[in-house]
Amino acid sequence: MQNTYNKITILLIITLLLSAQFASAASGRRKHFLSHGPSVSAFGAGETLFSAYRDPSVIQYNPSVMSYFDDNALTLSRYNLYEGSSYNSGSIVFGLGKRYFLGVSAANLSSGDIELRETIYSDEKIASINTWNFLVSFSGFLDFLGLSYGANVKYLYYDLYLNKAGTYMFDAGLSKYFRGPEIFKNTSRIKLGLAAQNFFHGELKADKEADEIPAIYRLSAAISLPVYYRFSTQDILSLYSDIKYEDEFADFSAGVSYSFADKYALRAGYYPQHITFGFGVDFYAFTVDYAGDFSEIDLIHRLGLTYRWANKKDYELMKEAEEALVKEKLGLKEAEQKFKTAKKLYGKGEYLRATDMLADIIVSYPNFESPLHFYKNINESMNETAYSNDELDFGKLTYARGYCAYYASNYQEALNEWNKFIHFTDGTEEVFEYKNKIDDAIKLQQLQAREAELDAKASEIFNAGVANFNAARYVQCIKIMENLQKFVTDNNFSKTVEYYGKAKECINKSVAELAKSLKKKEPVPVSEVKEEKPDIDESSADKKYNEGLILYAQGKYLEAERAWELTLRLNPNHQKAKVALSKIRNNE
Repeated sequence: MQNTYNKITILLIITLLLSAQFASAASGRRKHFLSHGPSVSAFGAGETLFSAYRDPSVIQYNPSVMSYFDDNALTLSRYNLYEGSSYNSGSIVFGLGKRYFLGVSAANLSSGDIELRETIYSDEKIASINTWNFLVSFSGFLDFLGLSYGANVKYLYYDLYLNKAGTYMFDAGLSKYFRGPEIFKNTSRIKLGLAAQNFFHGELKADKEADEIPAIYRLSAAISLPVYYRFSTQDILSLYSDIKYEDEFADFSAGVSYSFADKYALRAGYYPQHITFGFGVDFYAFTVDYAGDFSEIDLIHRLGLTYRWANKKDYELMKEAEEALVKEKLGLKEAEQKFKTAKKLYGKGEYLRATDMLADIIVSYPNFESPLHFYKNINESMNETAYSNDELDFGKLTYARGYCAYYASNYQEALNEWNKFIHFTDGTEEVFEYKNKIDDAIKLQQLQAREAELDAKASEIFNAGVANFNAARYVQCIKIMENLQKFVTDNNFSKTVEYYGKAKECINKSVAELAKSLKKKEPVPVSEVKEEKPDIDESSADKKYNEGLILYAQGKYLEAERAWELTLRLNPNHQKAKVALSKIRNNE
């Protein structure tokens, strides 16, 4: 299924890019008030749909996208146009339980004050012309298709000073987020959207003749790539493209954004006859967005302010979860400093020291992907060099072969290769250090015996966990795999990271299977949650409870609920987990 998605994604992206040369942007075509939306973040990246994925006013483009919001959100925006005219809007989105969302939006295009005179001798009259667009939006998920859907009911109102008129309209949209192909050794994220705006509407007649309301169809795509530069956060590079069909013309728009440090975003884009740029800054619960829009006439400035707040209203539980997250962050300071040091070693080519430092970080903080990304890159690079027939630099070749032998526990081979390295390059401080680790710190035979013994014991524990998984004893599997993680951490050896990762993967699979079993039945009242075999594991239960708090603080309520359910499977008497589950379920 993933391969199918990858093929569809690549074909769609190619289609969108090629379509640019066929997209028409005729200057004589009619432009309507509804031809553009109010999102500042969207305009910063060429008014592309998915560049507004966190902006509540995205419902003006495709209402299904709000199903992917993590928080409730309110946004206000203003565009200063020409000669006193302006475009103002406000939108709000909030969750209805876990699966449904409701949005409300209003947009106004105002001409500003206009002086009117019947003749040059008449007294002036001050008038203004206003166009309003009001909408109510609803969205949800089609789980069996993995799609989100949304619909808008809109009311368009003209206040033309002397004449007034209004009518209703309807929009609909679909969208899907999924994992994309691997690009530059990074797993991409794909977003696809399809929307129909004003596809059904009433008659709007402010004058003798009815005003035409354009039906707008929008096909949108985005691809995002993580950039593994920071330890605790990922920078995100995103490319966006839209095809908008309106008035028998197809317009192509494209944009790019770079989000970094979990706070900042830089944007740029293009839509017909316009070049745009912008930025966004997160400050506590607020986001400030700016977009500059270069047109043939002038530079239009667009400003937006968004406020976000949690879906869940239980502040006591949220406070406890935030405290757990603070403790976690305090523990990350030392690891982040180690990560910076490891990156410097990586840049200097001291891959042995960098590998050991990264392995230490990965074991202590397995949920952070940047250290693992660098760790894998070093291993892949060293293996590629060591087994290459085209490498002409003998120093690089012997260093890489020694590296691979060292981490495969073939210490005599590592010594042989590093002796060659020293002979041809005079050696480095790093290689002498690791050579001494083998020569002086540990006797070779004892070290190999220890590695074999630890490998056999770790393999035995792992196989026992797999056997429990295959027998659908998922809770017992989790306990065994957590014991394996503790064993390899306490007895650090060359395969510590490998076994730790395999155990983590098996734990995740077990949690997923437990979640499936929970979905098949109505949630059991917390007071009635019981384990079939009362084999209490207080330590693992406390660990899972704390994981649930951190997930709750991050707004991942479904995952938090599953973690607390698992806590009660490990320890049915865990009172804090019972209280937390009661609160989170009462808020749904």
